[in-house]
Amino acid sequence: MPQQAQGQQTDALTAVVAHGLLTSMSVVSGGIETVKERWADLTTSERELLLERALAHAAFVSEGLKTISKGLTEGAIAELEALRPRRPPPPGADRGAS
Repeated sequence: MPQQAQGQQTDALTAVVAHGLLTSMSVVSGGIETVKERWADLTTSERELLLERALAHAAFVSEGLKTISKGLTEGAIAELEALRPRRPPPPGADRGAS
């Protein structure tokens, strides 16, 4: 395959992957924002539906990024791991450690 055609194919693939990831992240952020802003107006089942959709799309993005990262060098993977957000421990989680 000529270099120019290969570059165009790579650009097209990158655009499709980026679109899929951005679409899912829009669902995640939109769902969470809706729940946050309209908590009192939403029924329990509506909140659950929005949060389930956000979780499903977050899992899709996570799996997509895991697949993409399989081709990264060990150094790049270590850099990404260092940047990964960490959840703080729940309140009182350290009380039972003694």
